[in-house]
Amino acid sequence: MMDLEKYFSKKEDAFYTNGKGEKKFRGVLKYYGDTLRNDKASEQSKLPPTPISTVFSYVNEFIELLRTSNGYYEKNVRFNTMVLDNSIHSIIDNGIICNQLNWKAPIYDKEKRGYVKWDYKYDVISSVFHTGEPKNLIWLKFTQKGHVGVVAKSFDINFDSKNDDGKPISSDVLVKEVGESWDKSFVMIFPMTSDILGNRSVGDLELGIGNYLIEKNVAIIDFYSHNN
Repeated sequence: MMDLEKYFSKKEDAFYTNGKGEKKFRGVLKYYGDTLRNDKASEQSKLPPTPISTVFSYVNEFIELLRTSNGYYEKNVRFNTMVLDNSIHSIIDNGIICNQLNWKAPIYDKEKRGYVKWDYKYDVISSVFHTGEPKNLIWLKFTQKGHVGVVAKSFDINFDSKNDDGKPISSDVLVKEVGESWDKSFVMIFPMTSDILGNRSVGDLELGIGNYLIEKNVAIIDFYSHNN
């Protein structure tokens, strides 16, 4: 059986140690001359984009490797549809191709220290796939040139430039910096079910999928994001 543990190791160069000896994730705003993530984005943008269908296949392939390692030997082979916002979207094996949808940002309550409201479409996806929680998903968005922009998790699909706190979103900064723009016509969504997760978290799967795509030579503009 294939050793999958290597895909769940974070890249050490994605982090730096501050003056207090604390390990911190690198930013993209070039503070103190730190341009590692920016330089990597520039490098990745010069690579040819992997066909979107191939990226989808790679993610599905990795998911099936995980399912097998978790004791589920029969592959999820399916092609059907689901309805979101009164339009039809394709379910293929373990993922969904969602076209031409607008996604409302989740609302975070600082006092309750958690999200209190999110787009109803996440509840629909959770109900169809039995994920337990609507935030249990991995999603990918792409640039107009066909590059993977970022591998991300949770119920906050967006094409925004800033988050709720007004801080720049790293993937948006990097995509614009390399002269590309978002393809807002679709996103890939992979619901994280118990047979996929096993004893891992959704964050672990975000890391694993990102690293698997990198091993497959898929260019990712926000190359380090899934390590956070």
